[in-house]
Amino acid sequence: MLDLDPHDPNPRFIAPFEPDTVNGQHWVAAGQYVWTNTKGWAIRSGPEWVPVFNNGSGHSTTVVASQNDVIWTAWCGPCNVDGFARGVSTNAGGAWRQVALPSTVPNRYISGLAIDPADPTGRTAYLGFNGFSRRFLEGPGAGYGHLWKTADGGASWADVSGNLPDVPVNDVLFSRGKIVVATDLGVVISGNGGAAWSRLGSNLPYTTALDITVGPDGKLYAATHGRGIWSIAQP
Repeated sequence: MLDLDPHDPNPRFIAPFEPDTVNGQHWVAAGQYVWTNTKGWAIRSGPEWVPVFNNGSGHSTTVVASQNDVIWTAWCGPCNVDGFARGVSTNAGGAWRQVALPSTVPNRYISGLAIDPADPTGRTAYLGFNGFSRRFLEGPGAGYGHLWKTADGGASWADVSGNLPDVPVNDVLFSRGKIVVATDLGVVISGNGGAAWSRLGSNLPYTTALDITVGPDGKLYAATHGRGIWSIAQP
């Protein structure tokens, strides 16, 4: 455990944390601030973590992603039904900034975030949304869809949920040009940018898949709620 200085005013109990997908020695974590270090496992002290952006007072980061030092983060704040708000920040294109999300993008918890490795600029990213589109569950203004894409650094967004069921998305990653999504009904995959989705594999239980990652052995791993960790050959 390292003591960060200055202290983050709004830390998460479990902080969002990811290594850069190109340079594994560059790590990103976040609370209210976005923090980076460039020493990977060789880090020895808290001051080696550097705050690079402030997501704003009362904002708590929910997910981070980094590709070749282009970083995207999503936050909520406040994070409750009495006054929920969400947002996105990035340094894609150069300077750090808050991204102005249009009203069509759901006002729900952003639980998944992935940068398209086919875009070396890092300006193409996907947001995965938790919750439901059914307004009797989420209330008015919750919005529709569970996966949204930008190809221009956040200037515009498109719903690429396709035939995804109306269940929470918990994680998003890319696997050999395909998009893989962890949902409350297991893991699904799209090979055409989100136009159509299908179940990945045939024997993963219909349960909540919380996290997905590609391991050093090249297999794709899915961590589930109550049903263990499963692996499959990388699609």
